[in-house]
Amino acid sequence: MTARTTYQTHLDLVSGHLWNGEADGVAAMLFYPHVIHLPEADRIISNPEEQSKDAEAFRESLSALGATAFHRLCREARFDPNDENRIIGIHRTYVMRGGSYLTDPYDCAMSIVQQADGRWLADAIRVSVRNSGMAYYHRDNIRNRPVNQLTHD
Repeated sequence: MTARTTYQTHLDLVSGHLWNGEADGVAAMLFYPHVIHLPEADRIISNPEEQSKDAEAFRESLSALGATAFHRLCREARFDPNDENRIIGIHRTYVMRGGSYLTDPYDCAMSIVQQADGRWLADAIRVSVRNSGMAYYHRDNIRNRPVNQLTHD
């Protein structure tokens, strides 16, 4: 499989789990600790339970905003020249309501790493959108974040 195909397959699986409300499915597709780089602050997710809460909160926020579709499309992907078991890619995220954009499409950069059992798990993502109205964290995870991970907007 090409890097692009593998990357898009991962995007499709995670997006499907998210859209269907399968928070544990989302959590199973990540490597821990998992790093999310947001414009406001970096977020380190320590374990699948924490990620499941965040996935639930994100899905609920999409519903509350009136989203009818969530798509992520690979723009580019390549194998890391220093590690054949890592793919680095960029994808565009589309949050839709009917045939219109609910938010402006935004780009993310993500790396996925092949595990010994052959699964590809995301270990880090950089999200470019800021103040989108979407909740990326569950409220309990915000309260439990160390001070250096708090947003100071």
